[in-house]
Amino acid sequence: MEFTPFQMFGPQHMLTIFATFGIALIVPYYFKNSDEETKKIAGISISVIIAYQLITQAFTTFTFNLPWQEALPLHMCDMSAMAIMIYLFNRKKVFFNCAFFWGLGGASMAILTPDVLFEFPEQQYLPFFVIHGSILLGVFYACIVLNQRPYLADVHKVIFITIICMGIIYVLNLLLGEGANFWYLLKKPEAGSIMDVFPEPPFHLLITTPIGIVLFYLIYSPLLIKDLLAKRAA
Repeated sequence: MEFTPFQMFGPQHMLTIFATFGIALIVPYYFKNSDEETKKIAGISISVIIAYQLITQAFTTFTFNLPWQEALPLHMCDMSAMAIMIYLFNRKKVFFNCAFFWGLGGASMAILTPDVLFEFPEQQYLPFFVIHGSILLGVFYACIVLNQRPYLADVHKVIFITIICMGIIYVLNLLLGEGANFWYLLKKPEAGSIMDVFPEPPFHLLITTPIGIVLFYLIYSPLLIKDLLAKRAA
């Protein structure tokens, strides 16, 4: 069976974008005024969905004869998925902070510029958007239902954690050998993306790293503006 090549921002992609962001926002608002027990069950359910997607992703790697390294949950979106999953269980702020910036930055970018080659019903299309949509669902749930949010100091902490993780992931890519390209540190995505206009790896890091830092501050900027307005009104 031949599949239609993926068309970025084509009709199917646009429908997927609206559906993914729509579900990720509607579900948290549905539970916003629920009792604490219901909120807890909903949060755990989201964690289970994310865990299932990560496990399925590992099996998919072998099903489609992809490089075995892809079974390891070391992409930034995998790590943000694990971070929000852990947060929904133990409510430790550091996991929320990482999931917030990695998720809103990485998962949103992945949904807008996905690393997929073919459109649905190709088998990898739906799981790709489900896992990234689940990350957004978890983050929005924490923000809307659990009233969680980062502060300016948290931005600095996540930037520091991200740079440390990037160094570790780069070394792991080299140690794991051919097929390992976590965080796209060694090669650009096979599907077209914004990285196509950047220099070849590893020199693309000279551009992507500052962009990533600026993106974190842009993600935080609505909260900063809200705080400044509230302070002025007080």
